Parts: sequence; C-alpha cells; structure tokens
Amino acid sequence: MRQKRGGVIGYVFLGFLGLCFFAAGIAAHTLWLFSMVPASPEAQSRIVNIPQGMSGLEISKRLKEEGVIEDERLFYLLCRIRQVSQRLQAGEYEFPGLVTPNQIIDRMVSGEVYVKRVTFPEGVTLKDVAGIFEREGLASREEFLRLASDEEVLQSKGIDASSLEGYLFPETYFFRRNMSELSLIQSMVRQFRESLPSHWEERAEELGLSLHELVILASMVEKEAAVAEERPLVAAVFHNRLAIGMPLQSDPTAVYDLEDFSGPVRPEHLRRPSPYNTYQNRGLPVGPICNPGKSSLLAVLHPEDVNYLYFVSNNDGTHHFSRTFEEHSQAVARYRVLRAQERERAARREAREQ
Repeated sequence: MRQKRGGVIGYVFLGFLGLCFFAAGIAAHTLWLFSMVPASPEAQSRIVNIPQGMSGLEISKRLKEEGVIEDERLFYLLCRIRQVSQRLQAGEYEFPGLVTPNQIIDRMVSGEVYVKRVTFPEGVTLKDVAGIFEREGLASREEFLRLASDEEVLQSKGIDASSLEGYLFPETYFFRRNMSELSLIQSMVRQFRESLPSHWEERAEELGLSLHELVILASMVEKEAAVAEERPLVAAVFHNRLAIGMPLQSDPTAVYDLEDFSGPVRPEHLRRPSPYNTYQNRGLPVGPICNPGKSSLLAVLHPEDVNYLYFVSNNDGTHHFSRTFEEHSQAVARYRVLRAQERERAARREAREQ
C-alpha cells in the first residue's frame, strides 16, 4: 500500500515538473517571439526622448506609451535577462516602424541616438548660424550668441577676437538634439581648425598675416566672390591694395553690422560710420564679416599673381578686373548700363503680367 502511494506521489511530482517545464518553455518561446517581432506591421517611425535618470522599468513604460513596443513587462524582462536594464542610455532615438525589441535594446545600449542633419552654407554670419540652430530646434539663439561672444569661451578656443564670427566652419553636420549650445560651438570651431590647410601658419607668416587677419580677409573674399574660380583674383586685389595702403572699399563691409540688412548696397551705406566699413577706414575691418569656407581661406593664402586693383560686377555673378582706375571706370559704366537694361526688362515683364 505504501509503495502504491509513493508511486502515485512520484507520478504527481513528475507531472507537476513536466507542467513547470512546459510552462517555462511556453514563457521562453513567448519572450523569444516578442524579442524578434516588431510591435506592429503598421507601426510608424517614431522619435522618442529618454531623459537622464530613467530606470529600465520607466524606459519600458515610455516605449510602450509611444507605441514602440507592445508589452512593457516583457520588454523589461528581456532587458533583465540580457543584463542591460542599467545600461540603456538616455537621449533622443529614432525607431523605424519595423524595429524589434532586441534591435531597440541594442540601439539604446550602444547609444545610437537620433541625429539631425544641418547644413551651413559658406558665407553665413554668426547670427545666421544661431538662427538656423533655433529653427532646427537644436539651440536657443540668445544663448548661442551669448556663448559665441563669451571671453572665457573664446580664450578656451585660442581665438583672439570679440566673437566667434569667422570661426564657425560652414559645413554639413550631424547633431544630437540634446547637445548643449557649447557643444555645438565646439563642433564647429573644431571643424574650422581641422579644415585649415596644414601649411597655413608658415604661409600666413610669409604674407605677414595673423590667424585673425587671415579669417577677416577670407570672409571678405567669401562675400565678394560668387564664382569659386574668382576667389584668388579677389584675394589678389585685396592683397595688392593693402600693400600700397589703398582703402579696400568692399561693399559687404559697409552693411555687415546693419541689423537684418537685405537688398543692394547704396551710396549712403558706403558713407556710414562703422568700424567694419572699409570705405571709411583704411586697412582691414575690425573683424570677419561672415564665416568663410575652405576655398576662400586658400584663396587668401594663395592669391593669383596679378596686379589688379579693381573689380566690378558683370551683372551675372562674375566680375571684371582692372589694373587702372580708367579701365575700372569704363567697366563701372558698362555695369550701370547692364543694370539699367535689366530694370527696364523687369518693368516690361511686370507691365505684361498686369
């Protein structure tokens, strides 16, 4: 009788054990299936911000709320089994619609945060850069401008100037949304340093230029030359004028410090007092008038070997370069005729449209 009872208990125990193994198998299969299958075939790409200090469980809840995963408990359990619940990094992430929980975990453990592509064209000013950052939702315009003129920031970057105008290199960048304004500045100044030609110091010394003077001249070339091939010629004119003490008379310098300036430079602009206005002051302006690109920096370091002293627009993006004032006067007269003809054609077009 005892043997029969012991046998029944043994069978019951084995049955219970079997059920446990079966349940564990089902649970393991459910977790495996969850880890390998996206939340929904119709799920849309989502950008999710994970603040600093969130626990693994809180992150799981946030992902569920955003529709990135279907089950927060299974996701948290998966993190615990993979021993990564404390290694999920904060930041802003972009998750495509068909992303699996395993892929989500891999991305968050490695910190593959969402980055924003931002392009700054050659010739943008400091204020332009700050405005672009604000429009892209990456920085406060006011804070960026404050830091860009902060004495400690300038000293830490080895820049002997009143602001970072000229040193924020125009390029395409990929920024994380949670970067600070100071980090954004550091990225652009670092790119400026890396983009300087390797021989710039020796060549600038040959030309008698400091780094700041090089950047000032390059910014003027950037604003004057729309055609890349003309930059060494424009740089040559400025070098030649400086060598004989002739005013640089660069139109863009006369309007640089005018708030929200747009439109043609007029005679009254050329007469206005300003430390940047090279019509009113001999030599270089007090600082750069934009952020020049690499080709303008190279043009200043290696100007064309010509004796031009003048240039004027051809009204098509190019310029006519002259050696004498008489030749320049003739070119200016041609430019004025072209401008008058263009205005006349524009007036006729407007009349036809009405």
